[in-house]
Amino acid sequence: MDFDPVGAVMAWIGAYGLVGLFAVALAERFVPVIPSYGLLLAVGIGAADGDWPLPAAFLSTAAGSMFGCAACFYAVRRLGDARSTRLLNRAGRLFGMSVDRVERGIASVHRSQIALAFALQLVPTVRLVAPAFAALSRGNSRSVLTASAAGIAVWNGLFIGIGFYASHSIESANSTVLALTALGCLLIAEVFVFWIVRRVGAHRKAGTVPCKI
Repeated sequence: MDFDPVGAVMAWIGAYGLVGLFAVALAERFVPVIPSYGLLLAVGIGAADGDWPLPAAFLSTAAGSMFGCAACFYAVRRLGDARSTRLLNRAGRLFGMSVDRVERGIASVHRSQIALAFALQLVPTVRLVAPAFAALSRGNSRSVLTASAAGIAVWNGLFIGIGFYASHSIESANSTVLALTALGCLLIAEVFVFWIVRRVGAHRKAGTVPCKI
């Protein structure tokens, strides 16, 4: 028997249909017991097996994720700066993020709120605390949440689509194996993008160094 905990969880959730998908996508924003990419891959596989329509599954999970994102954003904003920062630092430690990394995240969001609100929804782990970063930066709530929603739509659609395609391409699709494979590919892609950004930044700095006569 294949060891597939992600698939087992999705079989249990499947009994509740689209409401279950909404609920698990919402809960994942606060209690990430199973990585979201694993759950979303399993959602795509379930759609391929006829457990639920693909568009409806995407809309249900996206709505749950967006609702959780907005709830986190407004909850942190209502707490105030001092209490929110302490809470965010504690949450960051739970997710393996240092205090310095949390502070850099807040500063980065403050500098480029809209672009980062979108981009941070595509980074594992960080995507869960990104709404708190945005709330602490006192950004425009409508713009930040709209950009975050776009990032969530891309993230959810990507992994649901991969699961759906893999289920048709692979005779026996193990959701857990797919999740681990997808994470590895995602981390490799992010390292590659980070390397490119560093190289571009280094070239720009080199080009701005004044020539000594």
